[in-house]
Amino acid sequence: MKEVLDIGFEEALKRSMENVFAVKQETLPVDRAVGRIVAKPVYARVDSPSVDASLKDGYAVVSSDLARAAPDNPVKLKISGHVAAGDSCGATVATGSAVRILSGAPIPEGADAVVAEEFVALQEQHILAFADAGPGRNILEKGADVFSEERLMDIGDRMRPQTAALVVAGGISEIPVFTRPTIGLLATGSEVLLPGSRLEEGKLYASNLALQHAWLTSEGFDAVFRLSGDSEKDIADAATALLSEADVLITSGGAWKGDHDLMVKVLDSLGWDMIFHRVRIGPGKAVGMGMLWGKPVFCLPGGPASNETSFMMIVFPAVLKMAGYRHTPYFQLYGRLARSVSGQADWTQFIQCDLSVERSQIILHPKKMKSRLAAMAKSAAVIKIPEGVDTLLQGSEVPFVCLDPHRFMMSIPE
Repeated sequence: MKEVLDIGFEEALKRSMENVFAVKQETLPVDRAVGRIVAKPVYARVDSPSVDASLKDGYAVVSSDLARAAPDNPVKLKISGHVAAGDSCGATVATGSAVRILSGAPIPEGADAVVAEEFVALQEQHILAFADAGPGRNILEKGADVFSEERLMDIGDRMRPQTAALVVAGGISEIPVFTRPTIGLLATGSEVLLPGSRLEEGKLYASNLALQHAWLTSEGFDAVFRLSGDSEKDIADAATALLSEADVLITSGGAWKGDHDLMVKVLDSLGWDMIFHRVRIGPGKAVGMGMLWGKPVFCLPGGPASNETSFMMIVFPAVLKMAGYRHTPYFQLYGRLARSVSGQADWTQFIQCDLSVERSQIILHPKKMKSRLAAMAKSAAVIKIPEGVDTLLQGSEVPFVCLDPHRFMMSIPE
């Protein structure tokens, strides 16, 4: 087995993905399944429409009757009936006659076209048609939108609002989806407080936990929280309590080598199987992963920038895979660097950026204050300097993770 300490970013990400799986499933009503990942193929149970139907308000006709119809040569047809959407169609159309038909109504027997009402004039119990209507004109064939037994969704597809309309049209009311795992979030350190607590001198709020919870909530995951002190017993008790409730444990703090950095030592004592610890990324090098009680455990550093990077780039993708996702929620776009940036050739470096748009070109402005919460909160993008590369030059076009997709969304008119 390869060394689990101080591995590269791509290797760490690979190991994370190899050790998590989407296994739990549930069946949800279509409206509640939106945003979830489909766990089994979904097949239509009915045709939609269930009959040949009219696309227009007009008149069902025999197309050959109107072959020579024109504004200067109107064709006269006798009205022999009326049919609306939802009617059981008992009307028939013979040569020389027409049936009044509304949009969505079934096509009467004998008709093979619908002439739209804008090309027709009424004359007592007759119509005058001023345009032809070839075979099939303005007719939506049975099963044209959805046909029975058609595969509508595959395993791994994400249920979207527009997909809901399709599956409902196919007679589907419930969808099998992968269950989202419950996430346990543990913040360590006697100085850390949960949001909403009274602030005490020398203490601080668990901003790392808040960031993780916000990302998880944005994708619909449930989370449970705990704080622990700096003793091995406190950490062990909090970790085991969370693992009894959750499917995944994510810890923040105590992941490095200081006097109070006890997390990995505690997990070793609990019998975890370490998959990796310490990754050649900046920020975030102290991140680790292992399995305990058959559940994935991720150890994240406590520094805000390190915590954010390791969570977003390694942990969150693995959590999403457990819910069946094939993609992260991050938009990857391309932009040009406003200035050169440098890293370490033997590490992967992540750099926060602002962005602007100039003449339809996205410009990336790398930040220097990557460790400050205010800078993190306002960053619109993150770029990666891959291991083996020490500099990305000014003007280079590079991929970036867009953290503020609203910049590129349509505005709501005032």
